[in-house]
Amino acid sequence: MKRRNFLRSMAIMPIIGRSCLAGGSMLANMKNAYASNGKTLIVIFQRGGCDGLNTVIPHGEDEYYNLRPDIAIPPPSSNPKSALDLDGFFGLHPALTGLYDIFQQGDLAVLPTVGYSNANRSHFSSQDYIESGVPNQRLVSGWLNRYLSSAQSSNELRALSFSSLAHALQGINPVVTLNDLSIFSNQAISSQNDTLQNIFNQSVNNENPARFLSFKHGNLALKSIANLEGFSSSNYTVDNGAIYPNTLYGQQLKNIAQLIKSNIGLEVATVSNNGWDHHANQGGAQGDQATKLLNFSSGIEALYKDLGTEYMNNVTILTVSEFGRTAKQNASLGTDHGNASTWFVIGGQVNGGIYGNWPGLLPDQLYLERYLAHTTNFTDVYAELLIKHLGVTSGLPTILPGSQYQSIGFLS
Repeated sequence: MKRRNFLRSMAIMPIIGRSCLAGGSMLANMKNAYASNGKTLIVIFQRGGCDGLNTVIPHGEDEYYNLRPDIAIPPPSSNPKSALDLDGFFGLHPALTGLYDIFQQGDLAVLPTVGYSNANRSHFSSQDYIESGVPNQRLVSGWLNRYLSSAQSSNELRALSFSSLAHALQGINPVVTLNDLSIFSNQAISSQNDTLQNIFNQSVNNENPARFLSFKHGNLALKSIANLEGFSSSNYTVDNGAIYPNTLYGQQLKNIAQLIKSNIGLEVATVSNNGWDHHANQGGAQGDQATKLLNFSSGIEALYKDLGTEYMNNVTILTVSEFGRTAKQNASLGTDHGNASTWFVIGGQVNGGIYGNWPGLLPDQLYLERYLAHTTNFTDVYAELLIKHLGVTSGLPTILPGSQYQSIGFLS
């Protein structure tokens, strides 16, 4: 096979993470496999720094309206552009009707002040710290990959990262990365598979490290294709009247539902939801952020409905962002990089409610007189999920080095 054709063949294969998917039974055998404790964690990262103050609105505090005269969300009323009241003080952005319905059912935990001390306001650094699981440190491995090391399993597909390999899933454990399952409808994969199998079934020694690694990773990529090619998204029927957004994000969440309902043992999935860096023309009840929030909320609502009670009792969805935004709007009718951000936790085992002390928005209550102060450590959020959802009984200091877990209470 010519080198050019070989490389073209490899280009259609799903991307495999730093350590590839090992094992190799086919789909028929995979359906007998389950996650180590039957649980799945889905992490949605709102990359770019989502403005939490216009996501969960502190409409009971007058200073919020003083700080944001042009982009503030009106307090709850019959006006459809006003905040959706949660408890008389906080409300959700009016675009978050899907999340509001889940809150009404008691399955949504709202954490409006998540962060860490001396937080970094660089997108890339802060994302690395959040995904490393250690404040102000970028580790080579991510917290979710270290979780996979702590809970051994023979499942074929333990973890999946959509679009690109999330830093949270980087490490020594196998992780598949792809855009969406529609790739397996591509006939080019089937037509080239036999040729590639012949190449990678050849024996190779490890005297040439580069060649050996190419052989190893290519062989494991082929096994990944064999394990996933039966999951073409065109064969999937959505349940319970769920309607996913017609976006890549919506398609990826639908793929996750399909894999969970196939009982293949998926323990962790990550999705990147990009575009939250609203320095200008952010808008209030309508505008750029509102459009993003509608897509974000509608996707989660569809996933929640599609999985239904049967699956959502064993599935938890965590949404994160690297930081929030400045408390005060800027001259461009947007907001700049901030500090504490709003995170959500959704699931059948979630104790719905609002968590974390509210620090206030007056100048002497703001962090550096400019940013919302954090009152919930992001590592405590992770620890609660690891212990109470994923069943980690030991090894927490290895997964979250240096953390001192303080229970938040959003999981029993």
